[in-house]
Amino acid sequence: MSEPTSDTPPIVLIHGLWMTSRSWDRWAEYYRKQGYEVIVPTYPGFEIEVEALRERPDVIAGASVPATLDHLADVIESLGTAPIIMGHSFGGTFTQLLLDRGLGAAAVTIDSAPPEGVRVNPPSQIKALFPILSKPSTRHRAVGFTKEQFHYAFANTCTREESDAAYDQLHIPAPGTRQPAAGSGLTD
Repeated sequence: MSEPTSDTPPIVLIHGLWMTSRSWDRWAEYYRKQGYEVIVPTYPGFEIEVEALRERPDVIAGASVPATLDHLADVIESLGTAPIIMGHSFGGTFTQLLLDRGLGAAAVTIDSAPPEGVRVNPPSQIKALFPILSKPSTRHRAVGFTKEQFHYAFANTCTREESDAAYDQLHIPAPGTRQPAAGSGLTD
């Protein structure tokens, strides 16, 4: 890889739902060590730490796609240089929508959530989402993954231990769910 220059575009990393910008920490560190400017915006209201969001999961329920997309567009437009945009999961969908607005020099999506109208899902995603999607009571509600569902969503990309560690460090519960007390030994 060649060294970044003053005209090298910055890199914008966009996280997925039920995560925060913290999920990009290692990526941001890697690219910064390579000399890139890295911006890791968060969704509106998600500016607090994961631990605080666990105490206030209603922030997630109040998030909207239009407001989040406009916020991300404002961040990118403020850069002055069209960035390389990288998004994971729902962040991948935001990445595609931002490109559709003419923002970004290039883009990468990682395990992008499908945009509206696309009905092709890998079996691991269907298995992970089935307990949520099969219940009429969860329609039009913010519903988070359990640790087991989280594992199946990432089963093709990491070990059980890695997905459990990522869940414990990064996951934010949905509104109305209770987190086990620290050290209680209780799991999802």
